[in-house]
Amino acid sequence: MTGSSLTSDPVATAAEGGGGTSLSDENDFEAVSIRQSIESDAERLARNSASYEVIEPGALPTRGAAKTVNIVEYALSSDNMLGSPVYSRFPIGGQSRFLRNCDKYPSSDMAQIAFLERGGPKRDALGLDPDGDGFACYWDPAPFRQAVSN
Repeated sequence: MTGSSLTSDPVATAAEGGGGTSLSDENDFEAVSIRQSIESDAERLARNSASYEVIEPGALPTRGAAKTVNIVEYALSSDNMLGSPVYSRFPIGGQSRFLRNCDKYPSSDMAQIAFLERGGPKRDALGLDPDGDGFACYWDPAPFRQAVSN
């Protein structure tokens, strides 16, 4: 870096009072008091208040016929808790198959989507819901239900 020095840095120059570029002086009381007064603050607040617009919430749009399942709708339409069996299961391969199959998905959300797309919760072709609660790979509907109740 030929010909460069620390004093050619704009921040260093500004800090030394060399008239360089500075980020902001809004925290400097003297600098702000030169530009602003109580009256100018009141005028600015009045302009902001006059331009304030309240936007009323509208109705949510209706969903079209989705080609994929919606785990939020499923969570809200089911009422059993995680681990409470609702559907009869005859798990082949037991816990090891369940864990191995769940490991194929990056998240329990993705496992739940695949489970529902393949006939869940009534059928468990993928072996993701051995306890029959309707929730694949420990997927929990509670956060979705809680969000609606708050």
